[in-house]
Amino acid sequence: MEHRCDHRKLLSCEITIKDRKLGKLKGKVRNISLSGMLVDIGEESQQINTIVEVSFPVEACGGTSQCHAKAMVVHQQSGCLGLMFSELDSSVRQMLRKALYGYATVAERAYLYQGYKATRNPDPVKNQRASIY
Repeated sequence: MEHRCDHRKLLSCEITIKDRKLGKLKGKVRNISLSGMLVDIGEESQQINTIVEVSFPVEACGGTSQCHAKAMVVHQQSGCLGLMFSELDSSVRQMLRKALYGYATVAERAYLYQGYKATRNPDPVKNQRASIY
């Protein structure tokens, strides 16, 4: 059963995972959302429910920024870790939102929506009636 709350976007970038017991692991992000990510770590293994620190680059606003967050390992299978963000700084959340959806704040979303509405027919019923008569 699928429990995801957010849309995942395919992403291919290097990631560093820090664990208190295992030290640093290197991996590659496969997909990401505002709530978590799937990371390919090869033959390494990680314990479920472990809190780790992750560091990965995100492209947004015409540049690349390094994101740092805490995440919990929620599953491991076929050389991949499923990570759920447990602590996500507001600036990192904004960078991810911008990279995933093209907007970072509610105000930006409203602005983009207004631009979308302006390009669409504001009253399709009225225009349909006009074309009938």
